[in-house]
Amino acid sequence: MKRLNVWMLSAALLSPTMVLAKLPAPTIEEAQQKAAAAEKKALGDEAAKAALAKAQDRVASRYRAKNPHAPHPVPVITQAK
Repeated sequence: MKRLNVWMLSAALLSPTMVLAKLPAPTIEEAQQKAAAAEKKALGDEAAKAALAKAQDRVASRYRAKNPHAPHPVPVITQAK
């Protein structure tokens, strides 16, 4: 029981010092690698969005070909960023 109390007391005393510890600033190379990875991910996301849009258009055109009396699509107006 005493051992548990000592363990709990030491954990309680050390936890505030661990919270105040900071990581070192990233180096220039690490920052460049991180930026390159983010750019690569963004390009991949754009390619995935384009592929999805193309697939959706293909499915919609097949549906319209099979159902000529289907309602026409309503254009969506997007707001510029």
